[in-house]
Amino acid sequence: MERWDDLHILLAIDKYGTMAAAARMLGTNPATVSRRMERLSDELGMNPVIKTSKGWGPNPEMRALIEVSDAFWEGVRAEKNRLRMRAGMKSSEIRIACSPMMLRHILTPNMKHYATELANIRLIFSNRALITTLSGHDIIIAAVPPESGRVVSRKIGVFALEAYAPKESVESSDWVGLPSEYADFPIMQKCEQYFGGPPRIEVDTLGQLHEVMASARIGGFVPVVAAQDLEEFEAIEDSYSNVDIFMSYHESRRGDPALTAVTKFIIESFAKSPWGQPREAG
Repeated sequence: MERWDDLHILLAIDKYGTMAAAARMLGTNPATVSRRMERLSDELGMNPVIKTSKGWGPNPEMRALIEVSDAFWEGVRAEKNRLRMRAGMKSSEIRIACSPMMLRHILTPNMKHYATELANIRLIFSNRALITTLSGHDIIIAAVPPESGRVVSRKIGVFALEAYAPKESVESSDWVGLPSEYADFPIMQKCEQYFGGPPRIEVDTLGQLHEVMASARIGGFVPVVAAQDLEEFEAIEDSYSNVDIFMSYHESRRGDPALTAVTKFIIESFAKSPWGQPREAG
């Protein structure tokens, strides 16, 4: 007998990294997850999970099975949304991962214009600015699209960024930046060159960058449209940088009417907002 719920648990382990994390997200306990993986191991002839430095994670041998199962579950969700919306019921929730700054300044202002289209859709936003996989989300909005998996990615806007330093301490080498995985971003390289080294403080979001710069009075970079709130700071010459923003979702959700309505809302929100527009240097 096929046990689809065992595959569902394996998918959760893959999405959240470990058996313990999957148990938390599924609202169950590690012992139950472990028993299900033992049962799946008997069915497959090999252990679907292996011990890693972070705990028990998915066995790389399971990759093809995970991808097929993922496509199945996403297809089921899409079809359920189609049937529920056709019947006038609320659809399943759509989980969106993006930075708080995007939610506050780009998406939220446009929600009133999409009240009818989004009325039967439950939106759940996660503060995940630096995200490179779907990780249990239906849609992710980020500067770096996923590099693997059956994912559809589309450029939806641009963040125009600029570096700034406090006027009273232009010789200071202190600055705040994003984590090292973003070290290749042109504006990160410009700041490292200008301040003479890597950032003394690292944060996860552009909003946090702005807050630290304003309160600690140290250099860094922010979206150009947010720079007006930085009093007594001056722009660093030739530091304009336009960063592409991508929206990504699983390819099997193409026909999901709920996801289609939400992606249309997101695309239009970026098109309307000055926060999502490029700016020419100079």
